[in-house]
Amino acid sequence: MLERQETYVWAWNGEMMEGNDSSPLEPREDAGRFQYLFEHVQDAVVEFELDGEEPIVATVNDSFCEMFGVDREAVVGASLNDLIVPSERVTESNRFDQRTAAGKSNYAIVDRRTENGLKTLLYRGIPFDGGDGGFALYTDLTDEIRQERELAVLNRVLRYNLSEEVDALLDHAEALAENVEDPELADTAREIQERALALDRTSEEARDVERVLDADPDLEPTDLGDVVRAALDDVPLVDYADVTVDVEDAPQVMSGGHLDRAVAALVDNAIRYTDDETPRVQITARRTDGAVALTVSDDGPGLPDKERRLLTGDVDLTPLDHGSGLGLWLVRWIATAYNGAVTYEERASGGSDVTLEVRAAPNH
Repeated sequence: MLERQETYVWAWNGEMMEGNDSSPLEPREDAGRFQYLFEHVQDAVVEFELDGEEPIVATVNDSFCEMFGVDREAVVGASLNDLIVPSERVTESNRFDQRTAAGKSNYAIVDRRTENGLKTLLYRGIPFDGGDGGFALYTDLTDEIRQERELAVLNRVLRYNLSEEVDALLDHAEALAENVEDPELADTAREIQERALALDRTSEEARDVERVLDADPDLEPTDLGDVVRAALDDVPLVDYADVTVDVEDAPQVMSGGHLDRAVAALVDNAIRYTDDETPRVQITARRTDGAVALTVSDDGPGLPDKERRLLTGDVDLTPLDHGSGLGLWLVRWIATAYNGAVTYEERASGGSDVTLEVRAAPNH
């Protein structure tokens, strides 16, 4: 015969939380912990009840009072929307209230009226009692959002100006190299061209890194052959190399749209850093357990130890790290974003293999 358990209810204030007679905590002790969290969390928190789909304030914590400039006792029984929702955001808040009434959580960045004017907040809504009420938590993101926007504008301005200056530098260096008679000056002009192209390449790599880090990729089945073809189209020195590709029989892979940038970076690195007049690069792919391993092989001198360790994740990138560019770091970040891995191996016969392993598409 099963032992009957008495079920009772009490609140965070000691009267309304569910439990049973086998709970290890006494109601007052458990409620006290919840009340302590409610009062001391730094986020603004409000408990509300729904009157239809209208949230009515039941209680608020001190952080809510400070953020929105209200008195705790005075707001009890008031409409939460009337207190903090701007008129132009009423439709948005109504959608949130409908979701709460349906027992669904909310998570969004919103604008709300506060003690210090309109603020951008992270809003999280948690329903309870089957949608009869809930909790709303607000975190001020105004400074962070403003800083992100300012940095984005600054980044665009700097990148545009850099592109303009690099183009001018290349034009002047080319004209100088073609018109000077002194061989040493001609060599200097060509060196200026190479440095300007390297600067332009770093700017492009930085843009690729920014796109990858900003994205939360939705991985989709992708043809590996299409990825490699797109990558080769984006490698400026590919016409000077002997590149062979054998990936047509490889299964589809899960990609978020940036995989070609990783392959392009590996091929560019293999071509650029070799002493051969005609660099030889081989791109192959093979199926592994639930994954596809794409390998870029070259006959070059191999990577310096620090760049190899950065590529494979043996060490973390720091602001003091410098190398040949951002391309290899981009490979590592893309692999991480796609739940993949990067390995590096030097061949006894000379040259090296860099393998990028990513998930195979289902049923492939």
